Amino acid sequence: MYREKIREYYDHLSRSYRKVADYIMSNYYEVSFMTAAQLAYAVGVDTTTVVRFSQRLGYNGYPELLQDIREQVKTEIYTAYEPQPLSPEDPAGVFRDRIVQEQQNLEQLLVHNPPEHVTAVAAMLARAERIVLIGEGYAEAVAETVAQQFRHRGFSAEYLPNDPVKKAATLINLNSSVLLIGIGATDYGREASRTLEFARARGAATLGIVGSLASPINRTADLIVYAPTDVAGPLPSIVALVAALTGLVQVAAKDNAASVERHLEAFEQAYQFLTQEDVITAIEAARIPDDF
Repeated sequence: MYREKIREYYDHLSRSYRKVADYIMSNYYEVSFMTAAQLAYAVGVDTTTVVRFSQRLGYNGYPELLQDIREQVKTEIYTAYEPQPLSPEDPAGVFRDRIVQEQQNLEQLLVHNPPEHVTAVAAMLARAERIVLIGEGYAEAVAETVAQQFRHRGFSAEYLPNDPVKKAATLINLNSSVLLIGIGATDYGREASRTLEFARARGAATLGIVGSLASPINRTADLIVYAPTDVAGPLPSIVALVAALTGLVQVAAKDNAASVERHLEAFEQAYQFLTQEDVITAIEAARIPDDF
C-alpha cells in the first residue's frame, strides 16, 4: 500500500520527492482525482518528478500509484457507509465504541455552548492582554499544550504549574488585563477553583473549561465552557477539552484564509532556517512578517 511504501522510503527520499510524499499523505482524497501534471502543479514540482517519485516507491508509474490511492479512498468510503458489524468484545469494537462516545461528547460540547455564549467568551478573550492557564489532574497537560498554542499565535500566554510557590508568584501580579483559564476534566478541581477565586479577587477575568458540571471550577469562574469528558472506565477523556480550547485559540486569533497563509509561510521560513542551513539565510529569515 502506498502509505507503507512512503513510510518505508521517506528517510531516503530527496527533498522534492518528500514534498510530493507529504502532499499525498495529507491530501490523498484530492490526489485520487488528480493527473500527474495536476499533482505536480499543486506541489510545485515538474511532472517528471511525480512520475519518478512513483517509480522510486516501486510502482511502474504514476497510474499504478494513483490506483493504489483510489483503492484506499474506496475502502474508507465503503467503511463509512457500510460499517462492519462488530462485537463489543472485539478490539475493533472497543475502538469503535470509544470513538462513538467521543463523538457524542463533541456533539454535547456544541449543544451546551450555543453561539451567543461563545460570543461572550470571545469578548473575554479579546479584552485580555495576558492569558494564564492552569489545569488540574489530567487537564494539566492540556493547559500546558494550549498555552503553547496561544503563544504560537502571538498571544502573551503562560501555563501555571499546580505548585503553590509558583502559583503565588504569578497570582500576585494579576490585574484586570489578565484572563485566567482554569481547566478540569473531572468532578474534582479544588486547587484550580481556589486559584480562580484568588484571581477574581485581584480583578482578573476568569474562564472555566470543565468536563463535569460538578467541578468546583463551575462555581467559581466568571464564564464556563462545558466540554463533556464522559467515557466508560475510571479515566476521563480529554478530547472535548482539547477541542474546546483549540477552538477558542482560533477564535482569539481571528483566523481567516489570509492570516493562516501568512502564519504558515512565516513558520515554514523559520523552520527551514533552523533545520536546513543551505536553504535559507539569516537575512531571509529576518524578513518573516510580524503581523501573522
